[in-house]
Amino acid sequence: MLVKEGSNLKGLQKSSWAGLLLFALLVIIFPFIITESFYITKATYAGIYTIVAVSLGLLMGFAGQISLGHAAFYGVGAYTTAVLTTTYDFNPWISLIFSLLLPGIVAYIIGFTMSRLSGYYLAMATLAFGIIVHVLLVEWKSVTKGASGLYGIPKIQLFGYTLTQGIAYYYFAWAFALIIIIISLNIINSRIGRALRSIHGSEVAASAMGVDAGKYKMQVFILGAMFTGLAGWLMAHMSYSISPTSFTLETSIVFLAMVVLGGSISVWGAVIGALLITLIGIIVKLLGEHISFITSDFEHVLYGLILMLVVIFLPKGLFPSLMDLLQKKLVNSKKMKVSEDVQM
Repeated sequence: MLVKEGSNLKGLQKSSWAGLLLFALLVIIFPFIITESFYITKATYAGIYTIVAVSLGLLMGFAGQISLGHAAFYGVGAYTTAVLTTTYDFNPWISLIFSLLLPGIVAYIIGFTMSRLSGYYLAMATLAFGIIVHVLLVEWKSVTKGASGLYGIPKIQLFGYTLTQGIAYYYFAWAFALIIIIISLNIINSRIGRALRSIHGSEVAASAMGVDAGKYKMQVFILGAMFTGLAGWLMAHMSYSISPTSFTLETSIVFLAMVVLGGSISVWGAVIGALLITLIGIIVKLLGEHISFITSDFEHVLYGLILMLVVIFLPKGLFPSLMDLLQKKLVNSKKMKVSEDVQM
């Protein structure tokens, strides 16, 4: 049995890395297939959302913790670099360090104070945290400029080249997204990943086996916040301006929809969820140009409907459900082949 489980784990790891190479190839060739700037911009945002979705997937699918406050970490990362670069003339590469550290520090404080919470109690606590951060972004006018937001965020310089919206920034954002995917795959295939899965299965049983559940949950919470801060940094420097409207509860629900739709128990599920939600947004926008009653509000209604349907019919999410179906078909085909050989 142990040999079989080990071989299955090795096979899963090989398939994950093969999938990563194929996915990276698709990312590289996409701008050569779809050349319109609108779709390149949306694909760039898909890369940024992938970072957030993967970080939230680690927290939900492996640590078993529900968070409704990831838009807050997203906003902290974005506003940190926006304030430092526009008000204090920091280089964006220096501000990146702070956009990673500050969300991590905030996550440590939040995680430490909420260490005894789990499940829906933790979800409500992170929801309250997200609301608090949004209010601070609106009311702390001396720093954030209030509801009007911050303007004039500088573009990133890389090897003397200015990265603006377009193919260059598309590759830049997806390079970070692929790095985050690689880090996450390494985590879930390591001893830490096995500990997180045991916590997800039963925190009591994991603790009885010597797993320090509190430590691992804190680590993945901080890491997810730092990843999300990175996504905020990328978004801020892609845009000329940011405002608190980009970091509301609705944004957290969109991130949650990505993970639930794709499947929280898989890194690739989070990636697919981010891509699908971005695609749905594009479809709604295109339909809105021809059908008057389809507006941006309809997009949020659609996300809520998706969440409801997935929870009811595909509780594991789209990607894990498809993988389970494929595995069942492979097992059935092997059984049929064995029975045919026996009859012969």
